[in-house]
Amino acid sequence: MTILIGAISPHPPLLIPEIGRGEIKYVKKTDESLKTVSKKFNELDIDTVIFISPHAPFIRNAISIYSNEDLYGDFSQFGSPEVSFEFENDLEIMNSLIDEGKKYGINFVKLSKDYYLDHGVLVPLYYLNQNIKRKFKIVAMSQHFTIDIEELPIVGEIIKKVGSETGKKIGIIASGDMSHRLLETGPYGFHPSGPKFDNLIINSIKNENFQDIISIPENILEEAGECGYRSIVTIFSAMPFEDYKTEILSHEGPFGVGYLVVLIERR
Repeated sequence: MTILIGAISPHPPLLIPEIGRGEIKYVKKTDESLKTVSKKFNELDIDTVIFISPHAPFIRNAISIYSNEDLYGDFSQFGSPEVSFEFENDLEIMNSLIDEGKKYGINFVKLSKDYYLDHGVLVPLYYLNQNIKRKFKIVAMSQHFTIDIEELPIVGEIIKKVGSETGKKIGIIASGDMSHRLLETGPYGFHPSGPKFDNLIINSIKNENFQDIISIPENILEEAGECGYRSIVTIFSAMPFEDYKTEILSHEGPFGVGYLVVLIERR
């Protein structure tokens, strides 16, 4: 088979009712959009979902990848340890990514057994689990944090190649929030590059222009305080516009952080 579906997903823990409680009403668009993503993924009876997270452990000049046979995570960091998930790791795809990466000089490093899934994986996984028909496997990896942006598409191409060579139905979640500097009351205050970054990403997706995405100036990325850019570049390298159509389901930033949800499906 191949990569059938993908999505760009934000990951604010406040989307989890046990954590966000009353605040979830302020991110209703995001909540409804992620429920749509979940429905679409589960309609395809996906075998394996690959997660790209900016909050997986950082390893310089490498991609970290969770290596346990069963991958566990919970929201104890956010005061809700009772909200937890355990999914089987797709070791076949994990090892294929490691092997394929070596051919291109991309180092995937297995994390030790004591690492639990981070919230960049857990928040979108919370939604995917809601409409589950049968339990899919997962692969969870970090962004490549240090490679030059011009070379970052190689990571997506590796994922694409591995996906095309497996007999499995694959989905991808590019986890990441947009700018954290949309409002003065946000976590890092306001900067004009905040909304500028969000708009550049949104317009590039609407125009199906990958070159515009990877051409965003470094100073805007830094000033915007984003955490999803490298996930976005990676997913559109694995799922290029010529083969996949996109639908922007929602974008909002009531707390000064941009939450963008995009559905990506085969043409």
